[in-house]
Amino acid sequence: MPSAKAAAAAAASLGRLYGPQVVVRYHSVGDPLVQAEYAALLAHFSEERLPFPVTILDGVVLFAGGLQPLKLVAAVAEHLARAGITPSQSQV
Repeated sequence: MPSAKAAAAAAASLGRLYGPQVVVRYHSVGDPLVQAEYAALLAHFSEERLPFPVTILDGVVLFAGGLQPLKLVAAVAEHLARAGITPSQSQV
């Protein structure tokens, strides 16, 4: 599944579970505006030899080299659960 489609699938699932509390942003590194805005971060990825796509949650790299919607949803759910946020609470 292409990265943009995988991100959209994860965003849809997280939206159903958590509503507007979770925002998924997809940035194409082929876009010159993205390259300019995230130059330092992209340089870091290059130095660390991280393969694209790279998935970041709250500033921490979760995955590199592939994006699987189910794994992303599970990782976000785990992260939110540690913060005491569950899907049922977020929809109240």
